[in-house]
Amino acid sequence: MKKAMIIVAIMGVGFASKAQTVSFGPTGGFGHSWITNSAGDGKFNPAWNAGVSLIYSTKSNFGLGADVKYSAEGNKVVEDGITNTINTNYVRVPLKLIYFFGAPNSVVRPKISAGPTFGFLTDASSAASTQGVKVKTDITDDIKNFDFGLNAAAGLNFRLAPRTWLNTDIAFYQGLTDITKSNNSTQHNGNVGVDVGLLFGLGK
Repeated sequence: MKKAMIIVAIMGVGFASKAQTVSFGPTGGFGHSWITNSAGDGKFNPAWNAGVSLIYSTKSNFGLGADVKYSAEGNKVVEDGITNTINTNYVRVPLKLIYFFGAPNSVVRPKISAGPTFGFLTDASSAASTQGVKVKTDITDDIKNFDFGLNAAAGLNFRLAPRTWLNTDIAFYQGLTDITKSNNSTQHNGNVGVDVGLLFGLGK
């Protein structure tokens, strides 16, 4: 968590001298997550996140963004009648290069973004259930503390007021690091979902 705050603090210091182009606000999302190379038939696994977003944009079409969010992820599979669920929770810091379409004063402004994401594990557990019986196990010590990957998103910004925007995205994340400490297999995080947030302009 400290590493996540340091990354955003560094960006905040860099933006401070141009606060008139910075916006900040809450963000949250819901979607589906998975872990690659998991035995069994994959099922929908609900994932969600909540946090804050910081956006720096110029009068051109480019911008930079950073989020700090709590992200509940994992995987769900069914094998031989047994449902196996893994829950992994991270503090994630996505950094984004953003391209905005249209004029800065447009009421609706499409955008695309991409960049690296840093994830810091908080806890992890697994649960096996069959015929109404559920057994839960703490597997935090089996999962690596750090996860790195790439994010990409496409969405719309809606201007609600002169310095207030509704921010919407369809976002995709692909992990690039093996999340397990075991040498038996290589597994990566992945998720897709819809993120929604409010952005408030800072400065004059």
